[in-house]
Amino acid sequence: MFQDLVSQFVKEAPPYNFGVGDTFKPFREGVEKVIIMHKNENPYGTSPKAAAAMQDQASHSNRYPTMRADRLREKLAVKHGVDISQIMVTQGGTSALGFISEMLIQDGDEVIVTTPAYPNYLNLTKKYNGVLVEVPSDENYIPHFDDIMASVTDKTKLIFLANPNNPTGTICDDDALRKFLHRLQDHVVLVVDEAYFDFIERPGCRSMIDEVADHVNLIVVRTFSKIYGMAGSRIGYMISNPEIIHYLEITSTGYCCNRVGLAGAEAALEDREFIEMTIAENKKGRDYLTEVMKELGFDVWESHTNFIFFDPHIPIKEFADELYTFGVKIRGDFVRARISIGTMAENRIAAKAMEQIVKEYKEKSSK
Repeated sequence: MFQDLVSQFVKEAPPYNFGVGDTFKPFREGVEKVIIMHKNENPYGTSPKAAAAMQDQASHSNRYPTMRADRLREKLAVKHGVDISQIMVTQGGTSALGFISEMLIQDGDEVIVTTPAYPNYLNLTKKYNGVLVEVPSDENYIPHFDDIMASVTDKTKLIFLANPNNPTGTICDDDALRKFLHRLQDHVVLVVDEAYFDFIERPGCRSMIDEVADHVNLIVVRTFSKIYGMAGSRIGYMISNPEIIHYLEITSTGYCCNRVGLAGAEAALEDREFIEMTIAENKKGRDYLTEVMKELGFDVWESHTNFIFFDPHIPIKEFADELYTFGVKIRGDFVRARISIGTMAENRIAAKAMEQIVKEYKEKSSK
């Protein structure tokens, strides 16, 4: 049978899950559409400058893009104060993580993740036959770097660390992270995933890009999917030292991304108005939902992203399933619930639905 030819990883790998499972309760009366609040997308659309650039390039789709996205890399080099040789553009941040894993993980190599973590870190480790080492974060979902260091052995090859973290929205102590990097042994590579970094508003919190150096095993991953509103265009990039980028490029097939998305990314970098609007509106929505959920008695963790991690004190899967009956789709498959920030209209619908669910749950519990 064909299944006998399939790798063990593929047989065992769980399908990518978006939170509420495959079987949904019917909508409540009057609900006609689904509000997407489970994918951490930008609800305000795509940068207008990016959209115009992509539309202009659509008619040129018969032509291949440049091999290494040189124009975009040049702009990113200026933005981040690095050399173009330190940048590799990829099909979204997830693709970047795949290239890193393919380059580094071999049978038996240990890969450290702090949990709860972005599921792809775990799946990629298993895909390349690595040994997953999970180091739990503290009760505030902040990593303890002494605990991570204590988990490093002579078999450790890679550490995946998201800052801000997904799914919790929390951030690391800036100084502690930098000190940790410089304590690591030479055989360990630290990958800092900064997909949500542009949403951080805490003063003094710096990107790890300024720690990239010739003799430091550090890779920083970024994406255009979040603050630039380009999740569907699949553009991401990595910044590291030229030697690491050289080996990463060997794993690439050549044409890194589609020319339409690349044109959009180049234009998006120039659209400060859209970026500032997204940050401001995201903060309004995040503050509003946080206040509503705290008033309902939920535990809410401080978010530095475009989503919120919370405990409604109702079984998480049950809560997410019930919220879906109002047409609001969130993640209910983590140790806590996670909701993406929507437009204010969407946030109000979600808040009203949560209030009704809590009311019904209390009534049911009192019987």
